[in-house]
Amino acid sequence: MKVRDKGKKFKFFDFVGLFIIISVIAFGGYFIYGLTESILKDDKSIISDQVWCANCQEYHDKATAEREQEKLVWCVNCQKYHAPGEDD
Repeated sequence: MKVRDKGKKFKFFDFVGLFIIISVIAFGGYFIYGLTESILKDDKSIISDQVWCANCQEYHDKATAEREQEKLVWCVNCQKYHAPGEDD
């Protein structure tokens, strides 16, 4: 008869559980790091004074965006220049 070793052997599910725990901890760390970066850094801040400009398809400060809205743009439908909100 064979004598069994009394030491604990690692099974497949032990490694799967360990992988899941490490993945959850890594995701939590990454999320917290991204959250603190967005709060502390001004250039990555989600709290901003910039607004989306529909004419340029990019973000501007409010004053620039208001000036852009007053500009005339080419309208594909009526084939004329007019302000972005005006339709004849």
